[in-house]
Amino acid sequence: MRLSSVLGPTVVFLGALAIWEAATSYGWVDGLVLPSPLAVVSLFAADPGLLASNAGVTAAEAMSGLFIGNCLGLLLAILFVNSPTSRRSVLPLAMGAQSIPIVAVTPALIIGFGNGMEPKILIAAFLVFFPMLVNAMRGLRSADAEVGELMHTLSANGFQRLWMIRLPAALPFIFTALKFSACSCFVAAIVAEWVASDRGLGHLIVLASSQYRADEVWAAVLICTASSMAMVGLVVAIERRAMPWLRSSGRSLA
Repeated sequence: MRLSSVLGPTVVFLGALAIWEAATSYGWVDGLVLPSPLAVVSLFAADPGLLASNAGVTAAEAMSGLFIGNCLGLLLAILFVNSPTSRRSVLPLAMGAQSIPIVAVTPALIIGFGNGMEPKILIAAFLVFFPMLVNAMRGLRSADAEVGELMHTLSANGFQRLWMIRLPAALPFIFTALKFSACSCFVAAIVAEWVASDRGLGHLIVLASSQYRADEVWAAVLICTASSMAMVGLVVAIERRAMPWLRSSGRSLA
């Protein structure tokens, strides 16, 4: 099973590379739009410092936003589950804020916070906040009511019920939100860098596109894709450690 889970994606990836190389070699696609895989790979060897420095900036923005947004979403979910008044007062505002397009918020944040990393982090946090809020609320509410009544008869306080009952029940929902956030935080950081930035993968993509350097554009895209996949893999690995009972029962964690 482990071999097939690795072999399948590898075959698909190599097949996609073969089609990509054939499309560029036989002129099916203009080289200004899609360079060959060899041209993209050679860029990594020719100027690794440029790609690494910009990738580090984007990764720092994305991971900071991932942490802040998910922590805020989880804390608010705990508050809303335990306080119906706060849920009725604040949740509609959170839902309304989620409907605001990112590209509309980004210029205002850049005007207010400058051209540094802060607005990019806020945009990434803004994008990952609502999925965590919704999933965590659903998970916290899914706790077994009979176990909650038992804890109440044992005089357990609110924190003990949260730690022993609600959070374990919410873990599958929390990790589902984290896996979504692991990809979307990089997208949010790059979109924010498109608007105004002097470093990062988004800045590199905009600069390379204006100068018709398609190999740099695709190199930045591949780095962003690999970073997102690595982050998802890290979340899955933590999920397996945090919920060993699902692994032992044979249920999929991917």
